[in-house]
Amino acid sequence: MIKITSPAIALCKEVTLGKIISQFKCIPFFLLSCILSYGQTVSAQENNNLYDLPLEQLVNVEVTSASRFKQKSSEAPSAVEVVTGDDIRSFGWRTLADALNAMRGLYIRNDRNYSYLGTRGFSRTGDYNSRVLIMIDGRRMNEAIFDSGFIAEEFMLDMNLVERIEYIPGSGSSVYGGNALLGVINVITKQGKGINGVRLSGEVGSLDTYRGRATYGKQWSNGADLLITGSQYFSHGQDRLFFPEFAGTNGGIAQDMDLERTSRLFGQLSYRDFTFRSGYVDRYKRVPTASFGAIFNDKSFFAVDRQAYVDLDYNTQINSDLGLEVRGFHHRYDYHANTPYDVNGGVPPLIRVNNFDAVDSRWWGGEFKLTGTQLEHHKWITGVEAQYDQTQHLINYDINPYQLYNNSHNNGWRAGVYAQDEWRITDSLLLNAGLRLDYHHMIKTLQLHPRIGLIYDITPSFTTKLLYGSSFRAPNVYERDYNVPSFGNIQNPNNREELIKSYEAIAEWYPRNGLKLLGTLFYNDLKKVLVQDTNDKSPTFGMFINSGAYKTYGLELEGEKRWDNGRLLKLTWTHTFTRDENLNGGSWAQDSPKNLVKLHYAEPFLNNTLNLGLEEIFVDQRRTLAGNIAPAYHLFNINLSTKPFYGFQSSLGIYNVLDQHYKVLGGNEHTQDTLAMDGRTVRFRLEYGF
Repeated sequence: MIKITSPAIALCKEVTLGKIISQFKCIPFFLLSCILSYGQTVSAQENNNLYDLPLEQLVNVEVTSASRFKQKSSEAPSAVEVVTGDDIRSFGWRTLADALNAMRGLYIRNDRNYSYLGTRGFSRTGDYNSRVLIMIDGRRMNEAIFDSGFIAEEFMLDMNLVERIEYIPGSGSSVYGGNALLGVINVITKQGKGINGVRLSGEVGSLDTYRGRATYGKQWSNGADLLITGSQYFSHGQDRLFFPEFAGTNGGIAQDMDLERTSRLFGQLSYRDFTFRSGYVDRYKRVPTASFGAIFNDKSFFAVDRQAYVDLDYNTQINSDLGLEVRGFHHRYDYHANTPYDVNGGVPPLIRVNNFDAVDSRWWGGEFKLTGTQLEHHKWITGVEAQYDQTQHLINYDINPYQLYNNSHNNGWRAGVYAQDEWRITDSLLLNAGLRLDYHHMIKTLQLHPRIGLIYDITPSFTTKLLYGSSFRAPNVYERDYNVPSFGNIQNPNNREELIKSYEAIAEWYPRNGLKLLGTLFYNDLKKVLVQDTNDKSPTFGMFINSGAYKTYGLELEGEKRWDNGRLLKLTWTHTFTRDENLNGGSWAQDSPKNLVKLHYAEPFLNNTLNLGLEEIFVDQRRTLAGNIAPAYHLFNINLSTKPFYGFQSSLGIYNVLDQHYKVLGGNEHTQDTLAMDGRTVRFRLEYGF
């Protein structure tokens, strides 16, 4: 048995969760006990004059994403996970992917082009996060070609603008429609009054990494609130990346191939019942992995992603029992990539041809929603939302000599009607039921999906939940129309929607202020999953077909203690087994770690002038696409930040402190079975506000 008396002692003994877990699978139970005993010891030593914040402001926070209206997390029909802007500062998370990697049940894979999100033991390489709905302030951000949910430098927001992040695990189609297959992530932005002036910040870090940002925020006496920001990011990346699979070319060294740069603009203006939002991001990335059959170590292999949107929202209270929200939006997403490849497939002489791959998409729509409390003990919502995919254009051709491979055009409507009721049957029993009917032009059939949650307060501080829901995901344009045989892609106009049924039992205990304990048991049954056929002997080779079937069994434990002075201690453990029904007659699924363990500790010093954040993340071994085993790994990060001092505040982050060059899976588009990630990196940020 291991007893942790303080983070300092644990560090001095160089005890890491990765080493512990590899030997003791049951250690999270003991560590949960350590959280409680440590919390009691520290609490007893605190100054009695410190003001204890209400429980709701510490751990039982208000969330909006689970039901589309505000409710305590203990009353939400989900095992909600929330991180705040204070958490982001404490642990120095640089991107949304960093923050999600710290959350219960989530894990990240980066292939040195994009970052991919795994949820509760399920991850499909190359799906571009299309099975999770990514939102900003409740607005869908998944684009209309690949249904990508961007989470790294291609995400719309800088992390300094984030007020909090809400993760709603489980199926969410009864509220949000398609793409909410495995969960919903809602990023809530700060308001101008939280900035209250001008803030200029600069960052410098390892691998020749730089970031600059200017932000202005203000709330006037008439209630108008403005937030506007712009930023630039540049990283040269690794000078030399070694890939043994390409040892015959430049010794397997990709030289100066890891460069990335991003530009962002974001604005938000609120006045009375109206809120206008707009954002733009432009990201360029060289691709060092020679994926999609590219020539290795060729600097002309790059990808560019550009996104932009405008959103106008009208949200008012008609009377004390009826609220109205009406909004309209317009989005665009453009992508292009240049891929140099050898027509002779590596057989001399080399004949180099540049392939140009691009998409052009535009979509617009709106939503009408009513929220009411006219009936005693009921809170209901009903609404309709529609999106017109005006332009969905994919094109692929060789530049010189010119040869066209793919030139497809699509358009059509997505629409949904939904209703949900929160019925307080008794003071201790709550029923949350929802139903949504969807039409999607890619499948041309109606989808009806329910969700029901029974929430029972055994005591005022102990809550249990029983949940059921189903969801769908329509095939996207890429999976339906992409037809580039030289890249191994063949169109399939006959593929259908994916379906999931989810079951979950949850127990949440709030024994005293600032302390939360959570346990869940869940089961997901995922059918008709779109899988690209890679068998060159098959008549459907290169097509995305509905052949996948997965079952996930899992449990999660979480212990969290927050103090009013900013101290935080949090431990989560997710244990899953995901079975691929079609792999070897039914076997452990690819890219599915059986254990995720995450420990976070934040400690303020010198009357809150300094804050130290310690983060340890353990990811268990995973099965690769080639049937090999990617070793388990752990990440240990340290972040030291300061409070404002004469307008200045700073932070110093050391990431992957133990310099672990851990491995993640390669996708079907890679020659590499696994890809080695960066070792230790450092970032320093300085901000001045006036």
